[in-house]
Amino acid sequence: MHIWTALGAREAALAAVLLLIGAGPATLLSPRFDGASRFALAPVLGFSLGTCVTTTLLEFAPVGDTYWILIPLGIASIGFAAWRTLRVRRRVPWTPRAVLRDVAQILVVCIAVAAPLNYALHERHTVGPAAYTYTDVDNYVALQDVAKTTSLADGRRMWKHYERTGERFAELGDVPYALIAFLGTNLDATPIGANVTALLGLGASDTNSPFLIVLLLSAALAAFACVRRVTRSSSWVAVLAGALFGGPFFLELWFDSYQAAIVALALILPALVLGWEALDDRRPANLALFALVLAATLSVYPLFVPLLAAVGGLAILWRGLTARRAGENIGAFARALVAPIAAVIAMTVAFNVIGLRRDITYYQKLLNDEIPLPRVGFKLPLDILPGWLLQTREFWYMPSLGVGGFKQILLGALIPAALAVFVVIGVIRHRFAIALVALGALCGIAAIYAYSSEDNCTYCAERYLLPLAPMLAVLLALGLFTVLRAPSWRWRALGAAGALLAVVAVGQRARIELDRFIDGSYFMDTANRGVLAKLPRDRGAVHVEGYGASVFAQAEQPLVYHLASERAPGRVSISLGSNVGNALSYLNFGVVQPPGPEFHADYRYVLTRFPGVQTDRQVIVRSGGIALQRRVRALDVTPSAGFGIEMARLYAAGLPYVTAEPMAFHVVGGSEAPVWARLTFQAALPSEVAPKSGVRSQLANGTLTVCARATGDGPIRDVTFGLTSPPTPGALRLTSMRAVTGTCSVR
Repeated sequence: MHIWTALGAREAALAAVLLLIGAGPATLLSPRFDGASRFALAPVLGFSLGTCVTTTLLEFAPVGDTYWILIPLGIASIGFAAWRTLRVRRRVPWTPRAVLRDVAQILVVCIAVAAPLNYALHERHTVGPAAYTYTDVDNYVALQDVAKTTSLADGRRMWKHYERTGERFAELGDVPYALIAFLGTNLDATPIGANVTALLGLGASDTNSPFLIVLLLSAALAAFACVRRVTRSSSWVAVLAGALFGGPFFLELWFDSYQAAIVALALILPALVLGWEALDDRRPANLALFALVLAATLSVYPLFVPLLAAVGGLAILWRGLTARRAGENIGAFARALVAPIAAVIAMTVAFNVIGLRRDITYYQKLLNDEIPLPRVGFKLPLDILPGWLLQTREFWYMPSLGVGGFKQILLGALIPAALAVFVVIGVIRHRFAIALVALGALCGIAAIYAYSSEDNCTYCAERYLLPLAPMLAVLLALGLFTVLRAPSWRWRALGAAGALLAVVAVGQRARIELDRFIDGSYFMDTANRGVLAKLPRDRGAVHVEGYGASVFAQAEQPLVYHLASERAPGRVSISLGSNVGNALSYLNFGVVQPPGPEFHADYRYVLTRFPGVQTDRQVIVRSGGIALQRRVRALDVTPSAGFGIEMARLYAAGLPYVTAEPMAFHVVGGSEAPVWARLTFQAALPSEVAPKSGVRSQLANGTLTVCARATGDGPIRDVTFGLTSPPTPGALRLTSMRAVTGTCSVR
């Protein structure tokens, strides 16, 4: 399937599911939401309803048994939407010109947000996954794959069994799933994503990137709808608010695989606007929609729920003070709110009892210091925040304004200051902006507290600051709307200049950042899927070889392991002998271990990143630097440590180079005779093997030949040796490896 076709089909599938499930709830929105706003909010509402339903189901049954529920759920929702639409059709004005304008605006938002990411994937000829600096994508793929076969309740039992017995996991994807099931931490998009993936008959590695694009697009459309609702207009500034979700801030979240953050930001604005709507008009439908989004947030990012509740409390307090100044009875005002507030709380709990229970478990463990918080290396000084949050600078290149020269002052101070003028105007002229400012202030306070109370945890601070970017996008649009609607042409010209400045400044930074990400990110090579497509249909185990030697091992080895597990469930073998490049961090928390239940000594096939190394195996198919091989001899040799290799798309020869780490191999298979590993290396520089019992070597004509006797009993024996001095990277490359019985000659 062509990359464009595959991406389009998978994105369309998730978008269609979210739209169908969200169609019914969208018709419950108040008449103050026009048709385009209802359509734009439907994916978020569909995600919220779908997440609540699938989270509940996943607690009791694996996705493989329940994914079909999406079909009747979608049918029921679209049927309800049709009934509602027919019932109120005379109240909704409709003109062809307005529909064409609304369609055009939504398409512009979709193109601005989705096109750059699709372009990046297409440039690397893959459907993903992708990762730049952080590789949480490894866990997201594992969680969705394991959810197909394991319920949350079973996952908790698996982890408790591991804690009690210490028995290692045979399937490494079970490790993060069992831990997260046990801890009660947020599930992000796992429940709904796993169900849609199962419905399509695909694996999570096939859908992660395109699905994440749809989730980011849902956030953009929510911002678009929010501005239209607040301004009560179809102004193109709503398009600008949505298009800003294609800027550097959000590109960084996507390329660093922050699925949880993207989904959480998709819910923040709808939660605020629906809460504001419910406070204005306390009809049951408004209360239910607000509760639905809050309930989804319980599963996605419970960290934001207290902040949203605090904003609601401040809004009620402000309304009460306003009512008192107007001479209203405060007691009557308060009593009138008791039932609606109780209803929202009750419905939030009822919609997602499982999510709430998991949150309680998680925060109990967090308060008892049973969960270590992550630490990351970046810093967030105050002078970089305006450029980061207003998207005029890229996250991974924001030098301090004092040392960055005039360019960084322009990008980090002057342009943000100019855009901030419109943000202030938006705050002054729009009542809804007060809620945004209140949430922003609470986020700032929480960030400062988290940073200071968690030993300078910049990660803790950053996650509280994340909502500021989408809120600033909306406030900027509201300010521009106010200026563009001013009677004076000078004000309108100023508004047009501000809009142009935002588009050019953010667009240019997004282009620069996108180029950096395309050139510097790991994209799963399509060759992995291509060669695994030729995997024979027998039940032979597949050994994943050499992916831990990759320069992107932290992302590549776990992702390819999960891909192989999707193609050969329960039959994937891997060595845990090296954690260079954090190759094991997302498989077993980075612990180097001897072969255990995850290593199948009787593997029949090998998916290798070392296809240029000559072996006794039969090559089934090779694509550049990746190959699928068949084991044809009882004895086989596979490296477990001491090697590195370049990116497959840049180095098709497939010959690994020796690193400073001692070389280690497994010789697998049964044999009563002495077993040797006979290895040859291409030596660009003189190299000498360190003296060791059972190891002989000879260097001649640029070829280093080594005979190393394997130690231990079959079916898994070990070979280890090193060099007298650290090798120059790339100067010594492995060219062949074979198992020899009896005697071994280096000549």
